[in-house]
Amino acid sequence: MAATDTGTFLKASSARRELFDGIQTVGKAVATRSSLPILTHVRITAKDGKVSLMATDLEMWMEHTLPHAVVTGEGAATAPARNFTELLGAMPDSDVTFTVEDETNTLHLRCNKANYKLLGLAADEFPLMPQVKEESRFVIDRTLLRDAIKQTLFATSSDETRAILTGVLVIFQGDSLKLVATDTHRLAVRDCAVQEGRGSASAIVPARAMSELQRIVGNEEGEVTVTLSSNQIQFQIENEKSGSTTLISRLIDGQFPNFERVIPTQATKTLTIQREPLVAAVRRAAIVARESANRIVLRTTEDGDRLTITAESGNIGNAYEEVDMAREGEDGPVEIAFNAKYLSDVLNVLDTEGLNIELTEPLRPGVIRPTEDADYLCVLMPMQVV
Repeated sequence: MAATDTGTFLKASSARRELFDGIQTVGKAVATRSSLPILTHVRITAKDGKVSLMATDLEMWMEHTLPHAVVTGEGAATAPARNFTELLGAMPDSDVTFTVEDETNTLHLRCNKANYKLLGLAADEFPLMPQVKEESRFVIDRTLLRDAIKQTLFATSSDETRAILTGVLVIFQGDSLKLVATDTHRLAVRDCAVQEGRGSASAIVPARAMSELQRIVGNEEGEVTVTLSSNQIQFQIENEKSGSTTLISRLIDGQFPNFERVIPTQATKTLTIQREPLVAAVRRAAIVARESANRIVLRTTEDGDRLTITAESGNIGNAYEEVDMAREGEDGPVEIAFNAKYLSDVLNVLDTEGLNIELTEPLRPGVIRPTEDADYLCVLMPMQVV
């Protein structure tokens, strides 16, 4: 790294809030356990009038460009991510000047009367962000992508012995995108419309990367540009107000299960229920169900216009709730048991006022769909009614 004419290797300034937000944005990509000390650092680059922050654990890379930083000396440096973040969080809301003035890799931070020095490592040791070779590409609305991730991510598995189930399947073709996740107990599928699509792709994105993407997409409006290669995926988010962010993740290698074959093709009974009363009833019944394998039982009343939610525990007691409903399809009583947590998970990611529970037989999977959204479904495996 060459020094500038003033003898300074790097000099820039930024509002503390923007710098702190930036380090928090990329901080989740910092390696928490690594034999390479450089991976516990964040790289700071001042170039072409912009300041960017980068972090990686070699599975995921994140880079954020500060929107209003001022560069007076170009260069690059690293700082220990944890200490850097804690210091910025404790500094007053004012401009922060950060400089590297010699070859000792020491980052100087100045904010009002505060003056700190952080010992970094050589910036050229930091692994640079890979270039994703474009094989397919599309653009999607930020809000749509955020909701699609929220409605599928919960169904991923945490069992590392089946790595392909620890990610979200991304299927892209033409102007459509499908996100799929399953842990074999539940299956979530969301269809989305995209723009500017080129090529097609089917890839498994690690759940961690999707979770971080959901976080950085946030509630702001705009678009996300997605680029895929054979082994990586890149998400590019541009925002003049908060700065641009790039996330690159390795893909999970393997063949995702044939999820379509487990989706029931035709329901014999459909129960239509208001979501909020059902969410509240299931949440309360789950307290009792905790000591009975999380089992709650759904039954229709004799008059057929209410659904009961029950749970039993020899140590706690019994739970009984009723919610209003409408039904279509075959006559006769309905009785099916679900895992309370799995049912709560899907109910909590829906934004619709009403939902349909589509059933066939007590020991066959049930399907939950929003009444106002044909682009989403969740399949739940039942439990044995006892």
